[in-house]
Amino acid sequence: MVDELKARALRGDGEAEALLRFLHLLRSKRYLEARRYAEGFPEGLRARLLEGLARLEEAPEALEDPLFLAEKEVVLGVGRALRGDKEGAEGHFQKALALDPEHPRALVNLANLHLERGEVAQAEALYLKALRLAPDLPLVHENLAALYRKKGDRERMVQHLKKAQRLKMRPPVLDPLTGQEKRPFRIPLWALFLLLALLLYLLQKR
Repeated sequence: MVDELKARALRGDGEAEALLRFLHLLRSKRYLEARRYAEGFPEGLRARLLEGLARLEEAPEALEDPLFLAEKEVVLGVGRALRGDKEGAEGHFQKALALDPEHPRALVNLANLHLERGEVAQAEALYLKALRLAPDLPLVHENLAALYRKKGDRERMVQHLKKAQRLKMRPPVLDPLTGQEKRPFRIPLWALFLLLALLLYLLQKR
C-alpha cells in the first residue's frame, strides 16, 4: 500500500501525497493530529479515514482497511506485549513491517523484544533504523537511551534522554494545509510574487 502511494505521489498525484502525510502521523501515533488532518480530505475519503482512526482506538482487530493494516498490527502487538505474550507480539510487529517497512514504532517495539532477550546488536540496528526514519519521535530516543544505559554508554544515554525530553516539551506545530511541521520563517507565496514583481519593475526602470 505504501509503495503504491509513493509511486502515485511521484507521478504528481496530490491525493496520494496527502495520504502519505496522513500515514506519517499514524506511524508516530499522533492520532489527534491525524484526525484534524483527515478533516481536509473530500467527504468520502474523510469518512473512511475518520472511521479507521475510530476503529484503531476502539476495535483494531476488526480493521480491514489497507491504509490502516500496518498500524493495526503495531497496536495489536503492543497489546500482546503488555499481556506478556512476547512471541505473539513479535509476530504482529513483523507483520507490520512486512506491510510498511518504514514504520518506526514497529521497528522500536521489535527492537525492545530483542533487547529484553539480551540481543543488543540486533536491537541497536533496529533502533538506529527507526532513528533515521523518525528523528523527531521521542519514543525512539527514549529507547535508545535504555539501550545505551545497558551498554554502559552514559554520554549517549544522556544525549538521547535530553533529546526525548526536548521533543516532548516542544511538540511540532503542523501546517493545516499540508500536515507537515511548520517552518519558523516561511515566506508566504504572495510575498514571493510581490518581490518578483518589484524586481521586474526595478529592472525595467534601468
